[in-house]
Amino acid sequence: MQWRALKYFDTVARCHSLRQAASRLHVAPTAVSRQIDQLEHQLGAELLERTHEGVRLTPAGELLADQASRTLRDMERLAARIADLQGCCTGRVSVEVSEGVVAQLLTPALAGLQSEYPQLTFDVSIASAGGVIETLRSGKADIGLAYFLPPRDDVVRVASAELEHYAVMAPGHPLAWTSALGLSDIEGYPLAVPDDSFGVRQALNRAARDRKLNMQIAYTTSSLETQKALARQGAAILLLPLITVAQECEAGQLVAVALHPGELEQTRVDLCVYRHHSPSLAVRTCLARLEEALVELDGNAADMAHN
Repeated sequence: MQWRALKYFDTVARCHSLRQAASRLHVAPTAVSRQIDQLEHQLGAELLERTHEGVRLTPAGELLADQASRTLRDMERLAARIADLQGCCTGRVSVEVSEGVVAQLLTPALAGLQSEYPQLTFDVSIASAGGVIETLRSGKADIGLAYFLPPRDDVVRVASAELEHYAVMAPGHPLAWTSALGLSDIEGYPLAVPDDSFGVRQALNRAARDRKLNMQIAYTTSSLETQKALARQGAAILLLPLITVAQECEAGQLVAVALHPGELEQTRVDLCVYRHHSPSLAVRTCLARLEEALVELDGNAADMAHN
């Protein structure tokens, strides 16, 4: 079985479209179809069903798609090991992250690495903490970086940083220029928070229950951009670590007000890898850079705070 055919099929399986797969692979759609036809002939089974909405995997195609993803990832790891023998920091590093760590933590680190090591490439995907764990276990991700990753025996926490939550709101909000707030101060105002699977929502639920507060959850969304848009409109207060809104605060679009000590549990950013995978030189280099960024995180966050 040719690696090119397997790669083409894997791309089609991900895109569910021959045309989109061809665009992603920078080849003609006919070239993709030809490789799929060869696979079907070699395996003696139909792999795709063509529909007016694109393509759908057959049962045989589902089996091959699962194997193709793992096989191609194994080949990438093998290529990385060979590069390690030659002392080359090259290859692809897959990072699964929480949305809130991207702008201030992840992208500066990856941009610096890519400038220093031009042959490095990165796949970055957004997921919940549970999703990060699953992609690490499946081998789809080399590195996980997320808030409150649940402890697992087969997942190693390389580094962590503890962050305070802030009340985030529009500059024109009545509470925007308060020196510090308690949860009781924001009890009567609409909040935008993620669902109960997120650590901050769980912490808020516990704090409200302990204090017998009736918090006004007006918007429930796991989308950080949606939360920010609601806050900018003055429609809601957010409860977030400062790094998630640093750019908006610096631009004057939002204001982050500190909470009184002990009002809400700290959130933790965890940098993790899967215990049973031996990281390549590229992954180790990326881990070291992200660990440095985590160490610097608390000091930078304090500088960005508005009190």
